[in-house]
Amino acid sequence: MEVSTCPIIFQEQPKLNNPRLVAAWGCIGGVGLQAVSYLRDKLGATEFARIQPYDFFPAIATVSDALVHLSFPENRFYYWKGQGKGDLIIFTADAEPPQGRYRYASLLLEVAGRFGVGTIYTVCAFPAPISHSGVPKVFGVSNHADLVAQMKRFGVSPMGDRNLTSMNALLLSIARERQLRSIYLLAEVPSYATKMVNPRSGKAVLEVLAPMLGVTVDLTEMGRLVAEAEEGLARRAQEASWEFLDQFTMDYRDLLGGGEEQQE
Repeated sequence: MEVSTCPIIFQEQPKLNNPRLVAAWGCIGGVGLQAVSYLRDKLGATEFARIQPYDFFPAIATVSDALVHLSFPENRFYYWKGQGKGDLIIFTADAEPPQGRYRYASLLLEVAGRFGVGTIYTVCAFPAPISHSGVPKVFGVSNHADLVAQMKRFGVSPMGDRNLTSMNALLLSIARERQLRSIYLLAEVPSYATKMVNPRSGKAVLEVLAPMLGVTVDLTEMGRLVAEAEEGLARRAQEASWEFLDQFTMDYRDLLGGGEEQQE
């Protein structure tokens, strides 16, 4: 496997008009990556660059028929021509990098600067005490005061005081240093189902993000994904209820001075 010393590999140098950058990594409930990948696929965006993973991700060695193969998470850029409404750069990554995070975020911003990106949008989720069948709220964080009012116009609730450690938050912080305006959207996911893909939360994000970007996206297929996930999420909700009861229910015999049966 040949490794280039260049951290970003360009297959194409597209000419873009007033582009915005939309970025997502694998995260809680699969929300960010699923939503942004759906947007990318529905718009028919074209791949044009990728980040070399070697400095940011450990290699995964898999063996098949006694042959070893190295694999890394994908980190790819795509572009979409907006036909006069402003173009998009879409970045999707399978996972957040566990190392070299500041450098990694800086590479994204280098691409943004190269193509004259005006605003960055990034998407993730956070656990909340909600039901999987309810309507998830979408919260927002920005790095510029006037973007808070913009988020509110689209039904996004500004997030209160909280410590954030995600790549999304790091990206916004570095972007602020470089005078790049950014919005970070976070959808609620049920606390009991953070390890399950939650398309309902992804759909809630897209219902906000698409109008913000001024694009039209058919969410019919996302609606089907919501319905398909319902059974698994309902089962997980039931399991979580039993786990809660098991953890906090006391054997009544303990109140009588011991767990063993009393002999008469």
